[in-house]
Amino acid sequence: METQTYLQYLPEEFALGLKEGEINNPFRYEPCAAVREAASGLMARIGESPFLSEAFRPGKMLGVLVVRDNSGKLGYLSGFSGLAAGKSRIEGFVPPIFDLTEPQGHYRKMEEEISGIVCRLRELESDCGYLNLQSRLSETRSQMSLRLNDMRSRMECSRLARETEREVGAGPERLAELVKQSQFEKAEFKRVKKRFEQSIAELESGLTVYSKQIGLLRQQHRELSDSLQKWIFNHYIVHNSCGEEVSVWDIFAANGLVPPGGTGDCAAPKLLEFAFRNGLKPLAMGEFWYGASSGTAVRVQGHFYPSCTSKCGPLLGFMLKGLQLVESASEVSQDVQVLHSDNDIIVVSKPSGMPSVPGLDGKLSVLDYLKTCFGEDVFPVHRLDMDTSGVIVYARTPEAQTNLQKQFEERTVSKTYRARLCPPDKTPSASDKLTMKSSVTTPVSAAPDSGTISLPLSPDYDERPRQKVDFHSGKEAVTEYRILGTNPDGTTDINFHPLTGRTHQLRVHSAHALGLGRPIAGDLLYGGFFPGVNHLCLHACSLSFDHPATGDRLVFDDGQ
Repeated sequence: METQTYLQYLPEEFALGLKEGEINNPFRYEPCAAVREAASGLMARIGESPFLSEAFRPGKMLGVLVVRDNSGKLGYLSGFSGLAAGKSRIEGFVPPIFDLTEPQGHYRKMEEEISGIVCRLRELESDCGYLNLQSRLSETRSQMSLRLNDMRSRMECSRLARETEREVGAGPERLAELVKQSQFEKAEFKRVKKRFEQSIAELESGLTVYSKQIGLLRQQHRELSDSLQKWIFNHYIVHNSCGEEVSVWDIFAANGLVPPGGTGDCAAPKLLEFAFRNGLKPLAMGEFWYGASSGTAVRVQGHFYPSCTSKCGPLLGFMLKGLQLVESASEVSQDVQVLHSDNDIIVVSKPSGMPSVPGLDGKLSVLDYLKTCFGEDVFPVHRLDMDTSGVIVYARTPEAQTNLQKQFEERTVSKTYRARLCPPDKTPSASDKLTMKSSVTTPVSAAPDSGTISLPLSPDYDERPRQKVDFHSGKEAVTEYRILGTNPDGTTDINFHPLTGRTHQLRVHSAHALGLGRPIAGDLLYGGFFPGVNHLCLHACSLSFDHPATGDRLVFDDGQ
């Protein structure tokens, strides 16, 4: 393949700090100068082309890969995730790992067959006879329930009346009549019930004809879809710098997983695969958003984001084999400062980069540290993100833990955070806002000194561990804020007072276009790269709660 069609060259000065055999960790990185220059060049190229501008206007994740070609020149490749303007191939962007869009290909034929099944399913499920039978069955069951309940009530009244007559001494003939009356009512109840049951059985029998056809079609749809997915991922063959090749299906199967839909179509694996197939040496990479902001996930034009973990985690794990991953340099202190301790609680100032509780990566956590210092009887109460620093409380007894957790649940705990926001980008365009629903009670575009943000959050399962704004099934998340001032570099210092405690709440409320639209500086997960900042600028500076034993109100400040 003619690589010159895809390569854009860079001045050699941008090679500073780049080494062959190394590449930045795509899941945790700060874009280097070469990546930022490549992204700027790509965005400029899109802006100069009416076709590209329109293709990417709705919003798309793009990627650049800085490489050295066979002659040793420095350049970069460009790629996009999924399709753009309905196309998998656009001039100047690397092609897909495996092209599913061939009109006469197996994928298209299978897709057409699956679509035919879906159409037949919809026809059956909307068939007038099927809907009529469902309606009649539902109505008959309802009538049966009402009629039998009414008969039961009447029978009970009759029984009580008979009991009264027996108690006052009814004669033999009347007693015989009462027995016959009881027998008749019971027999009538059984007859009515049987008639309803026969009607229901006939309706269910008619529905079974439809149900069997629908069940068969659904089974065919499931089997064909599973077969097609496996076929697709067996044809997505990827390589690494060691010269190894394997299918996406086998990569995930080795981890006991099934590839999610769309695996292999993100920008990062497409870029790496093109480089490996064409003898180009990867040096650095980055993925960034271009176009309209998303109404759910945090996406802002020009901001860099880590690769997704659900699709790209196992995949890039194989493709980056043989390359030394370079982590972004960050200021991490492991010094835990104990602010207060007694027989019931321990309050500490957690450093950035240290997890609150043990995780799967084996890093020393604050809980581990405290158990070493105070013994095993230390219990977690709440958490701070690993990269967030500041005040956090732990319990020394199960009773204190229960008491404190209840205070957090009942929102009687007061928390204040201090953060530094990146300089503002452009205000979201009118087209952005048309696709989004705002719940910001004070319009942030007017840069108020204080306000409240209410944006419900839920996990972004395709982009773990990110959270997203979700107006349908998200949990309530409310944050009060107060701007403290603007710094000479354009960053803004701000205080946050969260009224709820959702995961990444302050980070999403800061970065999302419906929130403040300005990510916290150093928040690489939500696009907060800012030159010179090498840690998340979010600090839990104050925590106030009732002592679990004495009930006294305690306030702890760590206003670094």
